[in-house]
This record gives sequence, structure tokens and C-alpha cells, in this order.
Amino acid sequence: MGHRDYTPTHKTLTMTSHTDRDKQTRVFLWMTPRAISTCFLKCLSFVEGAQVWNEPYTIAYNWGVAEAMTGNPDGVSKVGGRARDVYIEGLTSKEVKASTLYGGRLMPAEKFTYPWVKSALEEEELDKKYIFIKDTAYTVLYHMEFLPEVPTRHTFIIRHPFRTLTSYRGAMMKFIDYQGDPKEFELWPELKRNYYKEDYVYNLWKKVKESGIESDPIIIDSEDLMNYPEQFLSQYLEALGIPYRDSYVKWDESEESIKNWKGCLEWLNLGKKVSLFDKAFRSSCFLPKTHVMPKREELTPDITGIIDRLMPGYEQMYEQRLKPE
Repeated sequence: MGHRDYTPTHKTLTMTSHTDRDKQTRVFLWMTPRAISTCFLKCLSFVEGAQVWNEPYTIAYNWGVAEAMTGNPDGVSKVGGRARDVYIEGLTSKEVKASTLYGGRLMPAEKFTYPWVKSALEEEELDKKYIFIKDTAYTVLYHMEFLPEVPTRHTFIIRHPFRTLTSYRGAMMKFIDYQGDPKEFELWPELKRNYYKEDYVYNLWKKVKESGIESDPIIIDSEDLMNYPEQFLSQYLEALGIPYRDSYVKWDESEESIKNWKGCLEWLNLGKKVSLFDKAFRSSCFLPKTHVMPKREELTPDITGIIDRLMPGYEQMYEQRLKPE
């Protein structure tokens, strides 16, 4: 695997001249994994005049993590090595042409470097009014020089850490095909170090505000969206100046629409294969959350420390979220 430039240089973000591409509304949806963001992206893909991108920066970031682990094999845990191998095998698979997602606008993994993503997101989307880009906050917090130098909006989707971490833990068991006792499973150290070292969503939210990129970023809580989709989807879109339609809260359950997304073909195919995205891909609406919030004493030790790190930021952002009307 060739070297990929993912080292931040901390340049100041600037805006380019006004052109036709600047007239398109570009909206970032920053998130943490397991925040119902892929389902939300599928919903947004049916907004009239919209083009959506799924996690372009995540691919560039993960290539860097995989390369770092490969370059230091003695410092990689057994489970971490297994996860890296699943990821690399999935993103270099030659069988992807047999995928049901093949043949649309999704692109090969080899394209996704930070400079390429920046350039691609700056391009005009012909016949489109809105461009939604869903991605993980940890991929850009220290890489903001690679954000597109065109007018953009920055929004955030949040979810209670008890829910995101319990869901993420289960997803990672599926990802590495863990066959042991779920109670004995532990998130591996490389994962914690690269993805949960700090509260990336909260820190990106603060940085976007403090830098003047977006003075008051829109925050939407995933459970508000699931329980009251008409109210919160309309608030979200109208706050962005995008007309809302009642029809947007229901969409085609077929996976065929995913082909029209932009993003990494191999990553979405792998995510479908290991059940990371399958429910979101088959979704046709937001379903109310019926499961009771897990209690702290029910959480496993491998995630309690992460949750303690995330709760203060989540609570502060929750207070600033779109509120029920």
C-alpha cells in the first residue's frame, strides 16, 4: 500500500472566489459512529436536488491508521491486527464488481487521500442544488486544511454515548467475526487510541465556532429525529434554507439509491457485508426508539472510560440542539 498524506499542517481555512460552484449549498453532517447518521444520509439523498457523500475523509484517515499499524507490527494487538486485515482486505477486494452497489457513482478506495477529497468536494455538482457530506469528526479535527475552500455549512448529529458505545461495541464484534462470550469482548487499544482518544465531535463543534467557520452550528439529536421525524427534519432543513416536504420522512427502501451516493464503493460494500450499514441501507423511514437506555452498571468496562470522557461534551451539545417546538 503506497504512502498517503494524512499529516495535518494546521493551515488557516480560507474561501475562494464566488463561482457557480459556490452557489450550491454544501452541508457537512459531522458525527460519531452509531449515531443513526447513515440512515439520515439516506433520507437526505431523497431531498430534491441533493447529492450526498458518505464518509470520504474517513477512508483517507483509516488508510493512514492501517498503514501506521502495518509499519509497526510489534505494537499491534492481535484483535487490532485482525480488524486492520479485515479493513484492508475489504478495501482492496477485486470482488467488488460483483457487489449490488457497483455501477453507480461510488468510487474506488485508492482515490481517497486527503488532498483528493478536498478537491473532489470543491467540484461543482451539475444539476444539483444541495450537497450533503456525512463524515466522522475525528477525521478532520486536526486536518481542517483539507476542508473544501468553498462556502459550506457545518452541522452535527449527536446521540447519547450509552447508546453509541454499546452499539459500536456490538458492531465491532461483527466486524471481526468475534465468536466468544460477548461479556468478555474488549475494544482493542488501537481503536480506542485512534477513534476515542478525545471527544472529537465536541471539540470539532467548538473549533468550528471559535474559528468563525460557523457561528452557531446546527445540532440535531438522533433520538429526537427518530421519534419526531417530521418536526426535526423540517427544522433542520429550514435552518439551512432548504425547502421541506412532508414526503421526505419516507423514502424508497431499496438499496438501489445507494448507487447514486458518492463515497468509497469498497467501504460501503464491506460495511454491508459485516452488517455495519445493512439496516440503514434497507431503511424507508425513521423508527421510534423503543429500547430502554442501558444503565451505567450494565455497561462493560471497556467502554465506561470512553463514555465518561464523552458525556460532558454530549450534555453541552444536547442543550444547544434543535429543540421540540
